[in-house]
Amino acid sequence: MQTQLLADGMERLEQRLFRQFSPADQTDERLVQKGLFLYRQGTVYEMGFDANNQMLKAKVRDVHGVSVRISLNPDKGSSCSCPEEPWCRHRMAVFFKFYQENASVSQWIQSWRNQKQDAVVRANKSPETWRRLAEDTAAAIPAESIVQNPYLLEHYILAGYRKFQKNAPVEKEWVPLYMMYVSFYYYNRLAEMFAGNQAADITRALETIMESMQKAVYDLAVYAAPFSFDPFLKGLKRDTAKLLERKDPLSFSIYGMMWFQLFTKRAEREQEAERLAKDGHSEETQLAKTVFSLLRNDTDFESQFANSSELAVPHAVQWLEWLLREDEIDLSVRVLAAMQKKLDLYLERMENHSDQRSFSLWLIHKIEGEQLRLHAPDVTIKLYEKLLPYSARHLGAVMLDAGKYKEWVELVHWVDFSPEELEAAGLKKLMERKPEFAAPLLHQWVESLIQKKQRETYKKAVRYLKKLKKIYQGMNEEPRFELYMDQLMSRYKRLRAFREECERGKLIHGKD
Repeated sequence: MQTQLLADGMERLEQRLFRQFSPADQTDERLVQKGLFLYRQGTVYEMGFDANNQMLKAKVRDVHGVSVRISLNPDKGSSCSCPEEPWCRHRMAVFFKFYQENASVSQWIQSWRNQKQDAVVRANKSPETWRRLAEDTAAAIPAESIVQNPYLLEHYILAGYRKFQKNAPVEKEWVPLYMMYVSFYYYNRLAEMFAGNQAADITRALETIMESMQKAVYDLAVYAAPFSFDPFLKGLKRDTAKLLERKDPLSFSIYGMMWFQLFTKRAEREQEAERLAKDGHSEETQLAKTVFSLLRNDTDFESQFANSSELAVPHAVQWLEWLLREDEIDLSVRVLAAMQKKLDLYLERMENHSDQRSFSLWLIHKIEGEQLRLHAPDVTIKLYEKLLPYSARHLGAVMLDAGKYKEWVELVHWVDFSPEELEAAGLKKLMERKPEFAAPLLHQWVESLIQKKQRETYKKAVRYLKKLKKIYQGMNEEPRFELYMDQLMSRYKRLRAFREECERGKLIHGKD
């Protein structure tokens, strides 16, 4: 307990001192240097830790011996018997002496002094400085080690982001552009380093960079872009075009994200569309043309998308997400309609049912999350039919909302829902709107549950019998239900436990 208390307190103290003193300030630099000299001379002795008061205690031999007390509670201060205030070389030496018990003082000094270089980077807001920072950080990653152990790449990438955050501009309106810019060139350099490597761990690690770029783009929208952003955006736009040369899905996804969400001016998009028209006929270029056909709401979007391969489907799902974020419902419906025609081929390419299920649920989540199905039920039904059986519950809900009750019952028979699954798929809604369609299903389940001859299944059967009774009452056919109950009790007269559950459920009267 005491050890952990000391460790936590030292961590807070270390962070506070790291921020409090600046290597760019000559007075601070001299103070840290003097404290380091005393520590290295072995002048700190009689060390102790008062856990009750969270206090470090020690003595320091100097020209005159001094006693030092340093509180690990940030709300309390420290003291030294020397006349210097508020912090002195003796307190610095005591800090180093305690710090060295669990960490490297030399590394702390190195990190602290690096702030001077970091401050220069933070103050120098130029495309060249930021790009060099991103590319140098990527170049420091040991490519050969990553090829042998791909899972390590994400660790190095995250370490790079800690460096980026430390060097971020002070002005908060610049931070999203900075993170966007360094992420873009960080990705570019790493994509070059690992070009052609198909390891899943490497792909996932690079995807984390796209996620950071996505967040930065969203954050950029909060601020009005000043003219000082123009050189950065100009460079990004130029180098975004080069992403198509990589011929890999992730690079194309980043290309699409930039044009859907960052470069939104009509003139910019027209200029890029004209460039693509002169830029050959690669698969990536053709799909990029489809992007601009969609963004301009051209009539040929569907035909262009039809000419692309089924590998365009996951990109189309991303387009949906970006369009829905901007409430572009009509364009979203067009994407949905075009995409569903390629779903069969795309799903066939997947190696196993697990991959098919994961993709289907991902797509359904995008559609359901924004309630896109409410705007285009017919298109959604066609798409969900392609995703069966993974979409069965959602397909049922869309059918009920669209009033397609007969089709819903056919779906139930085809999928062979359990009663519990069907309740989640909208049985209650069907009972309210079209009870005559629900009754045959309930009859079927009651028989199935009774034949399992278990007390729990009898209880479930009684629950569905009560629903049936309510349906017949609503149709003014209660005598018909009573006749059905008589026949049921006669057919299963040997099942005493079932009869008991019916009596308990007040469906029949007990014997006198």
